[in-house]
Amino acid sequence: MTPRRVLITWLLALAVGSALVALPDTGEPVLRISRTHGPGPLDLVGIACIAFGAVALWWWLIRRRREITARLGTVGLIVLALALVLGLAEVAWSVSADNGSWWIVGAGVAMAAQLIALAASADAACRGPYRRG
Repeated sequence: MTPRRVLITWLLALAVGSALVALPDTGEPVLRISRTHGPGPLDLVGIACIAFGAVALWWWLIRRRREITARLGTVGLIVLALALVLGLAEVAWSVSADNGSWWIVGAGVAMAAQLIALAASADAACRGPYRRG
């Protein structure tokens, strides 16, 4: 798999899953996360799509962790991991505390961290053993 295919798979799964989650639910939530949040059956299908894309991305990133560390350095990797964790924590806080659209900030930070890691891994993968640079 190439970095481009990983990116396309991740973004496609994210778009389809997000569209499914955004569709209005007609029934009761399958489980309640907070007073106003809880996934319905259609949301669970959307979450599964998003999870599929995340697994594809993280499979790629974990397999290339040495290249990412070499490219970003240990401090850069720690900063990136911290940004990812804080972004996901902000999403969890926003949803569980019913804080409206604040989850978008955390999701954006988490997405940026993942894109930076993918870009760092893609540089090493694109060079390959036969390319100079």
